[in-house]
Amino acid sequence: MRILFALNAFRPLIDGVGISIERQANALADRGHQIAILAPATRFANTVDRFPNYRLYRFRAIPLPNRRQRMPLLPGPGVTRALDDFRPDVVVVNQPFLLSRATWHAARIRGIPLVGIISMMPEWFYYNVPTLRPLSSMIDLGVWRMMAGYYNGCDRVVAVTPTALESLTRHGLRAANTVISNGVPLDRFRPRPRDRQLAAQLGIPEKPTVLYAGRLDAEKCMQVWLRAIPHVRDKIDAHFVVGGEGSEREFLERLAGELGVVDAVSFVGFQPDSTYPRLFSLGDVFAITSPAELQSVVTLEAIASGLPVVAWRAGALPELVQDGVNGRLVARDDPAALASALVEVLTDSQRRQAMGEASRRLAAFHDFGKSVNQYEAVYRAVVESAQPSVVPAWA
Repeated sequence: MRILFALNAFRPLIDGVGISIERQANALADRGHQIAILAPATRFANTVDRFPNYRLYRFRAIPLPNRRQRMPLLPGPGVTRALDDFRPDVVVVNQPFLLSRATWHAARIRGIPLVGIISMMPEWFYYNVPTLRPLSSMIDLGVWRMMAGYYNGCDRVVAVTPTALESLTRHGLRAANTVISNGVPLDRFRPRPRDRQLAAQLGIPEKPTVLYAGRLDAEKCMQVWLRAIPHVRDKIDAHFVVGGEGSEREFLERLAGELGVVDAVSFVGFQPDSTYPRLFSLGDVFAITSPAELQSVVTLEAIASGLPVVAWRAGALPELVQDGVNGRLVARDDPAALASALVEVLTDSQRRQAMGEASRRLAAFHDFGKSVNQYEAVYRAVVESAQPSVVPAWA
């Protein structure tokens, strides 16, 4: 098959959607499929690059204020040329904005089978645009309904978790659908002994360690994560490691200074593929404070690495964190509650080990190879049953 993916963000910007799609694209290419990816350019120019496993079409884009993302400028004509050049058998889209929406529209016009992957929650808007926070309930309803209309224009919809599917179905999704986990490569992310070489390289001391790895953007609520540190340090001499980059990194580093915990936190930045899986060996527990996860690729990586997880009881995180089994779930926006759970896990080595083993067992249900098999079957099914489609009036 010739499979084309449309993304609103891609390398060098690292996020869960881009990571999961790139992994899937590489795996499908290894199985003999032809792959193309559409993404915003890193500059104001249209380009086409050929990589070993896929063709990458980039579209001229401008930077967003105070964000690392870039916004494609009038991508429609470029998308049309890319579709005509690559001639996909099936098109895969995610978020209903910008490049993905332009690709959705072009595919509909051409009658190309279309698969939509649910990959966002409305919280993104009012966490990244604080002035919208008072309108959160209205935004939630409006965005979910808009997404339902967008995905109803697809031949098949994939939700990465039952939580994602239930949310969209409740707001009007009628298209044929299925649930397929993003999956996690269990060979790359696995329990490892502490990587002392990497610890020395990053300056991580030999102490009980709390780890986070991922984007440092507003919707991750890392300020709450940091505010838990003094509460933990009142009970135990722990260290905290923050991996990743994002629009809030400088703010978070300043906040660490204001909280007086600079010596207790290591901001280690983005880690390349060669060292990233090893980063999880440095943590005794993984902690995530994001309310807007439809699955969380990084939490999948943490449980596959055999770490207990302390997470907010929000979004789809309770599907990956079973309270008291492989970690703890705590109320959102409560640094003291987060700290209490972290101390509980860090101070009980026997229970921590049992939680880590439970995490690895849970991760086995999200084996990446199984996910690729399921995605491949979906794409083949929509191609084989393809019929000319009608563009909905709202498009």
